Amino acid sequence: MKTGGNGMGSEDSLNLDAKEVDFSINELDVALQKEDLPENFPENAVILKISGEINLYSAYALKEKFFDLIDRGFIFIFVNMEKTRYIDSSGLAVFVNTHTKFVEKGKGGMAIFSPSSHVKKF
Repeated sequence: MKTGGNGMGSEDSLNLDAKEVDFSINELDVALQKEDLPENFPENAVILKISGEINLYSAYALKEKFFDLIDRGFIFIFVNMEKTRYIDSSGLAVFVNTHTKFVEKGKGGMAIFSPSSHVKKF
């Protein structure tokens, strides 16, 4: 990902390494997507690939990861949910709480793309 001073945080805070983002807990895997990014992809944005299940046992860790990214200066979080097999109400709460944090900061947002059939139903 590109880095640079943009008033959103230091260069180091926006230069993510996969080992700072990637994690697995219970049936949930989260990975930083660094490949296939558009040329004009904003430096203060990040794409996460979420696979597995977002449930009571994994939701807190996911919320903490989202909040950490926001605190580091990322104002756009894009979430690829193509391989998300399951999400329950605690998983939904993660996205609501993350949206609330963006609202409190007064800028930024989150977008979900490529939702699995289960996510679409939910």
